Amino acid sequence: MIDPSTLRAMVQLLDDPDMDVSMAVEGRLMQEGESVIDELEALWLNNEFPDASRYIELVINKIQKKLLHQRFADWFEQDQPDLIEGWVLVTQLQYPGIKLVDVKRQLNDIKLDAWLLMGNVENDLDRIQILNHVFFQQQGFHGDISQYHYPDNSFINRVLERKTGNPISLSAVYLSVAQHLGLPVFGVNLPQHFVVGLCKIGEAYAGVKNVKTVPLDEVEKVIFYINPYSKGQIFTKENVDSFLKVVNVTPLRQFYMPCSVQDIIKRMLRNLHYSFGEAQDKSKRAEVAELMRICGMTDEISSDSVDKDDIS
Repeated sequence: MIDPSTLRAMVQLLDDPDMDVSMAVEGRLMQEGESVIDELEALWLNNEFPDASRYIELVINKIQKKLLHQRFADWFEQDQPDLIEGWVLVTQLQYPGIKLVDVKRQLNDIKLDAWLLMGNVENDLDRIQILNHVFFQQQGFHGDISQYHYPDNSFINRVLERKTGNPISLSAVYLSVAQHLGLPVFGVNLPQHFVVGLCKIGEAYAGVKNVKTVPLDEVEKVIFYINPYSKGQIFTKENVDSFLKVVNVTPLRQFYMPCSVQDIIKRMLRNLHYSFGEAQDKSKRAEVAELMRICGMTDEISSDSVDKDDIS
């Protein structure tokens, strides 16, 4: 830990004309990592060292990016990672100040509104209808049809603030709230669209309250599907069959059954990579590509061609 006086002296050397000196200082600050961010941000905001201000900002950004990559890699390697935690990490690419605890508080508020209306209702279809009422009528969540590829549709803080998003972001919020209510709702990775499904769980996990802990191989079948982008429209396997015919895609089991949390985040990253490409924001597109590499998606970055089946 660097003491404040030493840190201030080091910051003044960030714009030293001797490149070796400035690089050595930057390297030391990078080693200190998170422990110096608050102090560096205070110095930058107060503009105490105007000549070094730009360099302070660059060091802060580099430290934050390094920490983000480390945390995201650790998250991705978990067997059953928390979806919202992963999504918050992705969101920190654009909004580094977002806090997981604040996001979970907002989601808990939505869950509480639905829970109060559910009372002693036990039928899952009825509970889904109540959740739909709270989510779409009371809360006002809806699909963004005017700016479908707007990058903010993929960032959880903006989705919660604007009450709008793309299919996968609305589905991620919806399934997170549903799972907190004990409903066995999981993401379903349809081509060209993303939905969720209310599932039947195997006997070993039947009645489990923490649905997030249920392994996907314990999901026996999807009872029915829900489309959060269309205000909770409920549909069946036969409707999925028809949809796949319309989009001329061969039916595969993976299009009917739940996908992993990692697959949800990977699809979000594809969306963002495409969105920033459409916006011609090369810098942000490159930052998304770094997270894609951590996910093992290097082959998808190396080509500018994007499989539209994976954009939703």
